[in-house]
Amino acid sequence: MRNVRQLVGGFVVAMVMSGAILSADAGAPGGPSKGTCGFLQGILYKMPEDVAAKLGPMFEAMWSCDLNF
Repeated sequence: MRNVRQLVGGFVVAMVMSGAILSADAGAPGGPSKGTCGFLQGILYKMPEDVAAKLGPMFEAMWSCDLNF
């Protein structure tokens, strides 16, 4: 039962992140002048440096952003 909860939890997290990213394209989280790249940069700034260094290249590859991490 625990493995099923972990699997479902992973899908829920992925759905929430994709919803946040899609709404960022519409200007929702960052405002109308900011897009997905600004939203992702804000996420990376709030993370510890070692985690941001691992997630930053993944975000760059997925959304073609030039991020600082």
